Amino acid sequence: MKNADARRLREQLMSLVRCLRQQAQTEAMPWARLLLMGAIDRLGKDATPSRLAASEGMRSSNLAKALRDLEEDDLIVRIPDAEDRRKVRVQLTEIGRRLLSESRARREHWLVDVMQTRLTAKERERLIEAGHLMERIATFSETRNK
Repeated sequence: MKNADARRLREQLMSLVRCLRQQAQTEAMPWARLLLMGAIDRLGKDATPSRLAASEGMRSSNLAKALRDLEEDDLIVRIPDAEDRRKVRVQLTEIGRRLLSESRARREHWLVDVMQTRLTAKERERLIEAGHLMERIATFSETRNK
């Protein structure tokens, strides 16, 4: 594979991400908050501040402020760990789950609409297949020696 091909693929993916982010930004909630809420949702019961910081590549001070803001808006709750009281688990509230779900639904609706409008049935199939490949790439975590 050529570097130019990888560069073009990266540019294409980032262009799509920007479009999806624009769909999310029609709401009052900033994109960064939606990303953090999505991480909390994905991690589920394993969502702790340290796991969130690692998952989202955030410094602990920035994460602490973001979590305070979400908590002040009643979008998350912090719950002491049942086994280790020094640990705190982070969960979405019902309001937080609803807002995240609505945001995801808007972006998915936009994506379905664009795919139906701009792609043939065969192209849609190919894109879905490519999504599986992108998922495999995204979950690759082996560290490589350089």
